[in-house]
Amino acid sequence: MDLNQRIDTLVALGKELENISDEKLNEAYLHNKWFVIDNIRKSLTAIKNNFLNQEKLEDWVSVYKISDTDTNKKIGIIMAGNIPLVGFHDLLCVFISGHTAIIKLSSKDEILMKHIIKLFHKINPKTKDLIIEKERLKDIDAIIATGSNNSYRYFEYYFGKLPHIIRKNRNGVAVLTGDESEEDIVNLSNDIFDYFGLGCRNISKIYVPEKYDFNSFISIIDRHQYLKEHNKYMNNYDYNLAIAMLNKDKIYQGEVFFLKEDISYLSRISNLHYEEYSDMEQLKRRINNDEELIQVVATKTGDLLDFDREVSFGETQKPSLNDYSDGIDIMEFLTEL
Repeated sequence: MDLNQRIDTLVALGKELENISDEKLNEAYLHNKWFVIDNIRKSLTAIKNNFLNQEKLEDWVSVYKISDTDTNKKIGIIMAGNIPLVGFHDLLCVFISGHTAIIKLSSKDEILMKHIIKLFHKINPKTKDLIIEKERLKDIDAIIATGSNNSYRYFEYYFGKLPHIIRKNRNGVAVLTGDESEEDIVNLSNDIFDYFGLGCRNISKIYVPEKYDFNSFISIIDRHQYLKEHNKYMNNYDYNLAIAMLNKDKIYQGEVFFLKEDISYLSRISNLHYEEYSDMEQLKRRINNDEELIQVVATKTGDLLDFDREVSFGETQKPSLNDYSDGIDIMEFLTEL
C-alpha cells in the first residue's frame, strides 16, 4: 500500500465508526463495566474528528519522511485498556508509517479493538497482512508498549534490546489561579471525570493558590451527578473516602468526589489531590522538573506555564494527531527505524 492508500483507508474507517451498532457498544460495556456507552461514543467521536480527517492526516504526515511502500518491518504494540480505544493512536502511527502492526490487545479493551481491526480488513483486505493481532509478540523489529510502573520493568527486561518506546504511569495536572469563571471550572470538571478519570490525560491533581475557597469549586464539580448511578465508581468513592478519613487526611468532601491534600500526582478513583502554592515561578519550575511524571497540564488559557504539553481546561481528552504520549514523537521513532 502506498501512503495515499493508507490515508484513504483511515478516512474510510472514520466513516465506518459512525455506524458501529448499539449491540457492539453494549457488548463492550458488558465486557468491561467501566466502558459505559456514552464514554465509548465520546472516544469514537474524538478519534473520527481528530485522527481520521483527511486534511489533518495529510498535514500531519507532511513533516515526516514516510515510505511510499510497505516496509516489511514488524512493530509490536502492547496496548493499554484503561479507557476505550486508548491504543488506537499507536496503531494509527504504525499503519501510516508503512510498517506491520503486531498487536497484543488489553483484555479490558479487546471487544472494541478487535472490531476496529475487522473494520480495517473490511475496508481494505490488504490490511490483513499489515494489522495482525497476536497473543505473544515475537520476531518483531521494534516495540511500543504501554503499562504501569511495574510492567515497565517487565517490558524493559524482555524488549529492552529492541528499538522501543516503553511507557509507564503519568498523570494530568491542572493549575488554578483563582480567577477562573464558572465555565472554566465546568470545563475542568470534564478533564477530571471523562472516562471516570481513568485516563493518563485525566486531571488527578490540582494546584491552587493559598487560601483558595473550595466551596464554589466543589459545588460545580458535583454537578456530575450521573456518577452516582455507576456502582463501581461509587464503591470506589465510599472506600477511598473511608480510608482518607481513617488516615485523618486533610480533605474536602463533595457528593461524587473528594479533595485530599497530597504531594503525589497519582490519585485514586473519585479522589482529586490538591496542593497550595504561593509563587507561580517556583511552581513552573517544579512542574517542569517533574516532566517525567506528567502527561498533560491544564490551565485556563493553555499558555500559563512554560510546559510543552499544556492545554486549556476541557481539552485534555481531545488530543490531536501530534499530541504524542509522554512527549515522545512516535512518528519520528517509526520513520527512522
